[in-house]
Amino acid sequence: MKIPKEFFEGIKVKEIMNTDIVKVTPYHDMKSIQEIMRIKRIDGLPVVNEVGRMIGLVTVENVISALVAGDLRAPCEKYMVKEPKFLSPEDSLYTALKLFRQYRFGRFPVVNNNGEVVGILSTKDIALKLLGVEESEIAIEKKSEVEPLILEYPVLGGDFTSAGIASSSVKKALQQLGVDPSIIRRVAIVTYEAEMNIVIHAYRGVLRVSLSPEVIEITAEDEGPGIPDIELAMQPGYSTAPDNIREMGFGAGMGLPNIKNCSDDLKIDSIVGKGTKLVSKIYLRKENGK
Repeated sequence: MKIPKEFFEGIKVKEIMNTDIVKVTPYHDMKSIQEIMRIKRIDGLPVVNEVGRMIGLVTVENVISALVAGDLRAPCEKYMVKEPKFLSPEDSLYTALKLFRQYRFGRFPVVNNNGEVVGILSTKDIALKLLGVEESEIAIEKKSEVEPLILEYPVLGGDFTSAGIASSSVKKALQQLGVDPSIIRRVAIVTYEAEMNIVIHAYRGVLRVSLSPEVIEITAEDEGPGIPDIELAMQPGYSTAPDNIREMGFGAGMGLPNIKNCSDDLKIDSIVGKGTKLVSKIYLRKENGK
């Protein structure tokens, strides 16, 4: 049954918004904001001035930018979104739904005529309030609302001078995030071997690491000659690296076996003459892993 537009126009944002708001000042450093987001499991915080008016919004993407730059001690005003989109308490649910669809955000701050943040409206709030039930009564998979942290690094084939920088940056980021050292060691091996495979065998590629509360997913995607026989390439000691690369100490044929040993799940797709995509998953929670 199609719900008439008038139904959504008759509901005000103030009737369904969440008033349990966490606010920060422009002087909060990015490290403390990272910790607030981790504890509260939220992906955006309104930034207010000394009289309580919203002057910005700091998001998980901003935290990632500071993390990659090694700048987590910087005040959030350096990285925050300075003209964020927001809703008014008097806006209709219909207006809110249009904004959610237009911008694909997970939540919007709700700001009154004085510029004060009086609430937060998320898609989850809408579902819970409209259904009129408690969260525990509906079948929602218990996952964090926080979007995965994504770290991405370009890798150039043949660039042995920069080889290892991407994997080292990932390791440093995970240490700053407080990830278990045993997990970091496995991720470091996978990212290093994947990065080196691009440097040794491909023209160019990208190393991408996605971190969620459940899993770390490592993707290495390249443009290159591809792998003619993946099963053969997985055998320890097998390598197609030329002699000059071996003389440099690389290409011993242990890259893919090492990646496999450190992964809970591993998928490799390759097209000869086009390139290879490797996806490794390392689970952070035992019930998800092997």
